Amino acid sequence: MNKKYNIETLIKNFKENNKIALARLISIVENNPDRAEEVFKHFNGKHHDSYIIGITGSPGVGKSTLTGSIAKILLDKGKKVGIISVDPTSPFSGGAFLGDRVRMPNITLHPNLFMRSLASRSSKGGLSRAVFDIILLYEAFDIDIILIETVGAGQSEFDIYNIAHTIVVVLVPGYGDTIQMQKAGIIEIGDIYDVNKKDLGGEDVAVQVEMMLDDSTFQHDWRPPVVMTNSLSGEGVNDLLEHIFKHREHMKKLNLMEKKKNRALNYKMRELFLQEMERELSKVIKPEEFDKISTEIGSKKFHVHNVIKELFRSVHITRRHKDSSEEK
Repeated sequence: MNKKYNIETLIKNFKENNKIALARLISIVENNPDRAEEVFKHFNGKHHDSYIIGITGSPGVGKSTLTGSIAKILLDKGKKVGIISVDPTSPFSGGAFLGDRVRMPNITLHPNLFMRSLASRSSKGGLSRAVFDIILLYEAFDIDIILIETVGAGQSEFDIYNIAHTIVVVLVPGYGDTIQMQKAGIIEIGDIYDVNKKDLGGEDVAVQVEMMLDDSTFQHDWRPPVVMTNSLSGEGVNDLLEHIFKHREHMKKLNLMEKKKNRALNYKMRELFLQEMERELSKVIKPEEFDKISTEIGSKKFHVHNVIKELFRSVHITRRHKDSSEEK
């Protein structure tokens, strides 16, 4: 059951750097998106931009451990770090598995770190719908660097491209990742490629990625570097961070940061617009009505497109009549 937190009190505590208030505000925007506007109106005069690093790759490549290693170095440098770990959704509870906290025990209690694990909740791009709002709260909390760990890379895992400033694609030896990556088109979204678990080898994987990059074209004169790390021991993680910051400086030099921010905002606006449409549709057509229609169609499945178009037309007419009545 969702608690009805007093937003005014939470905002007051939030502005006093209270992490509990941040956690509760995140819960509100995640579980009650209708209240997001009520939360964010308090930050209209806020001007703080966090640097956002996306970490993606197939399940099992060590993204969580790598994220923890990156965060530790940043914390040691005095940075405020926010982590968003998007976990697979539990098929029973609909919640996140929260395995990331197990893999980052040495930093979870650090005063300059805030971490949130989210369930993907079947979001098509592998990112929870609440991610963008949580980024806004992190920025309002004056967090310097945000690390977003996605569920995994695949054909529909491109939402991170719309949000992050720098994207690290993580691979490991023996997974056949380079072939899968090429099939999925992931080669096009990475700013840096990291062959993790280098203690198991991986030189051949690095060479394959370099060969694929040789046959690729790059935007803005940035050729993604290929690095090797062992996130458990920390070997190579400093080199990875050095490349991340080189990419940031490259974007600043070419004045690309504003374009990245505008793309993220465009993404969020489209997402919110579709959510509003879905919400309005649910007011007119209940789920059981779709069950009834599908039963009536029966074996005439090839008529489904016509049926949906007619249904959409009737919803539009119904809504228009309702708006006209309310105006009168």
